[in-house]
Amino acid sequence: MRRRSLLRRRGFAASLVAVGLVVALATSGGSASAQSVESLRDKASRIAAELDQLAVRSGQLNEQYLQTQQDISDLQAEQELNTIAVAEAQSSLDTTRQQAAGYLVEAYMGAGAYDQVAIGSASPNEAVNQQVLLEVLRGDREQMSDGIAADKDDLEQKASELEDSGVALEALQGDQARIVDQLESSVDRQQELLNSTKGELDAAVKAEQARVAAAAAATAQAHARAAIESAAATARADARAAAEAAAARTTSAASARTAPVTAPRTGAAPSAPVFEPPPVPASPSNSGAAGAIAAAKTRLGTPYRWGGTTPAGFDCSGLMLWSWAQVGVSLPRTSGAQRSATQRITFEQLQPGDLVFTGNPIHHVGMYIGGGQMIHSPQTGDVVKISAVRSGSSVTYGRIG
Repeated sequence: MRRRSLLRRRGFAASLVAVGLVVALATSGGSASAQSVESLRDKASRIAAELDQLAVRSGQLNEQYLQTQQDISDLQAEQELNTIAVAEAQSSLDTTRQQAAGYLVEAYMGAGAYDQVAIGSASPNEAVNQQVLLEVLRGDREQMSDGIAADKDDLEQKASELEDSGVALEALQGDQARIVDQLESSVDRQQELLNSTKGELDAAVKAEQARVAAAAAATAQAHARAAIESAAATARADARAAAEAAAARTTSAASARTAPVTAPRTGAAPSAPVFEPPPVPASPSNSGAAGAIAAAKTRLGTPYRWGGTTPAGFDCSGLMLWSWAQVGVSLPRTSGAQRSATQRITFEQLQPGDLVFTGNPIHHVGMYIGGGQMIHSPQTGDVVKISAVRSGSSVTYGRIG
């Protein structure tokens, strides 16, 4: 199976649309005609739209590929257990049959001899005893027959389970082959689109990507500063409220000591204080966060590779899996499963080591490193790098326990 990378061009649509404008400005003062400028703008717009669609689809295909890999592994383990169970059931049936065959011969011969004795016996007690023995032998034969039938039923059930798991495994392998075909087709198409931006568009693409990344970083940092200021203001307000409440309690207690005692009015019930439970805080960051970030940073520049989990190449969830494994923390394989395994937090609660998830369904993950930035393995043609954290309805955050 070819191991070819899966491309994700998150937000690339805006970049390429802007590229068309940059190129238009660059060429309008030269010999290029208005028609060629418009053509470049249209081309950038078409490429951006298609790449955006392919990026989401490619991320989902990578998740599906990883999930089918896990399902196939689980089914193969189940098949091995079913194969062992069938062999054990067959062995049990063979043993029961062998025991039954020997026992029936002995029982038959014994019963015939006893019948002859009983017929010619002059002693009624001896005849009764021999008849009882014949009934016992007959019951043993019936019990052994029932045992053989039970063993056969068990063997048939185990064989059916083995066959079912084989059919399911074959279907999954077919699904995986189709997913891989779609992945490779998607990669080919996206690589073709990327190659089309070479030459005159190349410099403009790089400049626009740098501008967009800088703008995103500035926005994320501003968001982070606003969150810190908001948290500080809330803390100050809580402190003031606590001080005012304490002063009010002191004044109330003093008044109670000096006020005359009066009987409560009939029928009047004291009002119960309203209790507002505090919000459940996010758990502390995992103690291995700094080590996981340090491990991930050693892989900066490593090429993206779909399905990759080693320094030879990582996909997005593979980088998280490997980085946290370096500090002894085990994560699930896919980005969707990693999200399910983490505690939900808000952007304001982000701490270094937290995971940043993109998409619905999830198809990308990175690790927050502070300062509004994360480290991640983006897409085909790219490498492990540090980028600004983006916010929005399709972005969620998780903390590793």
